[in-house]
Amino acid sequence: MGIYVITGGTTGIGAQVRRMLVEEGHEVFNLDFKGGDYLADLSEPEGRKGAIKAVFEKYPDGIDGLICNAGVGPVFPATAIFSLNFFASTQIAEGLRPLLKKKGGCCVVTSSNSITNHTVREDWVDMLTNVNDEERVLEIAKEIPDNLRPHAYSSSKHALARWVRRVSPSWATDGLRINAVAPGNTTTPMTKGMTEAQMDAALLIPIPTRYGRKEFLDAEEIANGIVFLASKKASGINGTILFIDGGIDALLRSERF
Repeated sequence: MGIYVITGGTTGIGAQVRRMLVEEGHEVFNLDFKGGDYLADLSEPEGRKGAIKAVFEKYPDGIDGLICNAGVGPVFPATAIFSLNFFASTQIAEGLRPLLKKKGGCCVVTSSNSITNHTVREDWVDMLTNVNDEERVLEIAKEIPDNLRPHAYSSSKHALARWVRRVSPSWATDGLRINAVAPGNTTTPMTKGMTEAQMDAALLIPIPTRYGRKEFLDAEEIANGIVFLASKKASGINGTILFIDGGIDALLRSERF
């Protein structure tokens, strides 16, 4: 069976992905702040460097898959959102790319279906993907007010999806695949603490596959898509953003695909 590395595999969607891969007989190495096989604060450059080094030391002959899942929601400051959601994912992916190349592996990153909504700031997306200078970006992020945290979140995830699309051809020339999933509202430890009012706001547009029910998607539903994209069954899929949101994106953007 294969060797997979996952970031943020202790709780929520990541925990479900890890469980499924282990049940399939794979070895899974979890990089996380708490409960990981290697403990690291991936929001910090030094934490990422240490994590990458640890994976190289443990698996010098290569890995079969990488799941970049670690991230934070819009309740965190913009600096944390940009550093963990974008820079951690892209730098871990590029850092471990040589190990993936040794075994012709693949990478799946966790984006968000908020990448298409009105809160995305294209100037921030350009800042992340075109400037791609973490120190400069975080200096600007310090000035982003708390009420714009949702904009920082969706922009970070939009930038991540754009990055996946951009690098997918070069990854393919190395025999690698890279894709992203774009989950909708999902039941995780992060969302379980939501108030009634927050839940109502989140479900202002009902999830089609949950119509008539006041509930989010299950983390397992998102994990199913990630595990599929990370498997040999998805060998022809590269540079794709897979929306796993119960049909919300199709509902709101039925003419675009």
